[in-house]
Amino acid sequence: MQNLAARQNYLQAEVQTATPQKLQLMLIEAAIKNVHRAKKAWEAERFEVGFDSLSLAQDIVAEILSSVDKEGNPDLAGKIASIYVFIFRCLAEGGMTHDPQKLDDALRILHSERETWRLVCEKFGISTDSAVKSGVIPKPSGISTATFGKPSGFGSGVKPIGVSDSSKDTATSSGVSWDV
Repeated sequence: MQNLAARQNYLQAEVQTATPQKLQLMLIEAAIKNVHRAKKAWEAERFEVGFDSLSLAQDIVAEILSSVDKEGNPDLAGKIASIYVFIFRCLAEGGMTHDPQKLDDALRILHSERETWRLVCEKFGISTDSAVKSGVIPKPSGISTATFGKPSGFGSGVKPIGVSDSSKDTATSSGVSWDV
């Protein structure tokens, strides 16, 4: 019990002190972890546990979607939002039909997003220990990400990433560039 409380305190401190980029990476990693939990639960025919894990993954993706800054660059924000809507739809359809292929479709994009945000964090010297500990991270497939603010569930008052500013750095991976 004490171990669980210590872990929760550590996670709470990490979230409260994380940069928006690191929070984005943490959310994506949590979504991936919960999708994998759901798949394992289905394999063990523990459908309620699978449903709970999949529901958490959907909540995380919805949180990411709600943090897209639609004012900074509306066209790019629309494209990014469509990526997360697709992920959410795959998770929802996979959950309704218990189709692991739908979850794999969502995971493929989530893994790409995780690598993208890991590279963004790396560029800014932000520790990505949690990404490294989670195992091998595949190379991105060219899906761009940008214009995210600090997720609303973690406080306010933080300027969103991706606001047009010529003095900004640009991260590039797989031939796709985005403001950071």
